[in-house]
Formats: sequence, structure tokens, C-alpha cells
Amino acid sequence: MVASGLLRERDLRVLTAVVEDGLRDDPGEAMPWAVLDRLLQLVPADNVQLDELDLQSHERIFEQATDEAGARSIERGNDADFNDARFWELRHNFLPCSYSSRTGDLATVTRWSDFWTAAELRRAPFYADYLASAGVNHAMLVPLPTRPGRTRYLWFARLRPDFSEQECLALQLLRPHLHEVYLHAERRRRGIPHLSRRELEVLQLASQGYSNAGIGRMLFVSVGTVRKHMEHIFDRTGVRTRTAAAALALPSPLRLAPPASENDKRQELTR
Repeated sequence: MVASGLLRERDLRVLTAVVEDGLRDDPGEAMPWAVLDRLLQLVPADNVQLDELDLQSHERIFEQATDEAGARSIERGNDADFNDARFWELRHNFLPCSYSSRTGDLATVTRWSDFWTAAELRRAPFYADYLASAGVNHAMLVPLPTRPGRTRYLWFARLRPDFSEQECLALQLLRPHLHEVYLHAERRRRGIPHLSRRELEVLQLASQGYSNAGIGRMLFVSVGTVRKHMEHIFDRTGVRTRTAAAALALPSPLRLAPPASENDKRQELTR
């Protein structure tokens, strides 16, 4: 978090507001709309959208979008482009979109310009056939964890200028919290009571087989404190076993790759 010193005080206030407003807002069908609205304040863009795609079945799970004018839309299922096998082939070869799914790196915020020059972008078949007509010259992608075989990401697009290092940094800091807000919204849609961060930590360790004493040692708290957390977890989930509480309240475990270096990104071009 030392890098946060490079951000302006206004940016830090908006970072906080993105999370706080997202936790308070109606969960909606995907990401709470307040999150996307606040993100456009943090990183001005022509539009921002949250996409989830099934890369195995070639299906669009959803596309949630808003633009600078405040228009909102949620699309599900495939349209003509998504039903075209060529779309998926060209998308896979378009590294700015497929980088996270190809490398497993879910921690790095990337821009089109991290991979290609403007001339290289214009020559890319996926850009020429599916993106150029939308008037997008610059885009930035924020990957979010999802189930295996799928990809989920926030996509910022604008005509000009390119996204700055400062904007990348802001979203890099915010990225794990955006995932937490999404999971919180998903739990509310499923009717699962909210657990505090500490209660989730306790439940995660309990699901891995740690005793109360072991959890206490891991978290540097007393056994009595762990026991009290477990009582709260049982009360809020309405179940009486650790296994049942974990199955109800914990997301599926996901492995996150470490952030890639700029050289790593460029090397993907040769694979």
C-alpha cells in the first residue's frame, strides 16, 4: 500500500467510496450499479462494463455496462457475434483480452498498450472486425476471479487518451476489494447473511481442519475469541457444523497467480 502515496487524496476518497457504496447498494443481478458509477468517477472513460464469459462452451454469461451519460444495460446469452466461432478464435489470439485466462494471472491490471503499439492494434483481426467500429482506441482490463473455464473482468474503454499509470495503480489497489464486493452481492442475492472479514478468516481455517486452538495460534487470538466467532458464524448462517457453514458462506477456492512483469506480458506475444 506504499504505492498509494502516488494517488491524489481525491482518488483515495473515491477508492473508499467504491467499496462502501457497493456494499450498501442493492446487489442487483451482477455488480451493484453504484460500483460502476463510482468507478467512472475514479477513472473517466466512455464506458465501463463487467463481463463474464464461459470459454469452454463459448457463451456470454452476462455483460453489465454503463457509460459516461449514465445509460445502463445488462445482456445475457449470445448475440450474433458470440455465436460466431471465428469471434472466439480471434478473441483468444487477441492478447489484451485473453492474457489473464491464458496465463492465470488474475492480479495484474493491463492496458492494450501494455501489449501492442497503436499500429499493431489496428492490424489485429479481432480489433479490426469487432472493436474498431465502436470507436475504442484504448482499453484497460481488471481481471476478477471466477470458476474454472470462465473469465470475468471489468473493461474500461475510451477514444483518447490512453489510460495512465496512476489510473492503473488505482485499480490495482482496488481490484481485490472489487472481488469482495461482488461476492458480498452474490451472497445477498442467495440470502446468505454477511460475515465479517475476521469471521470469514476463522471459517476458512476451520474448513481446512484447524481446531479452535490452531485457529487462535494462526490469527494470534485466544481460543475463547475463536469460539465466540464460531458462535456468531453459526447464528448468522443458521447451521450448526463447520462443514455446512463453509459450504454455505465461503466462495470456491481460487488460485491467484503473482503479478506479471512487463517483460512477461510482451513474451506472451511470441507464444
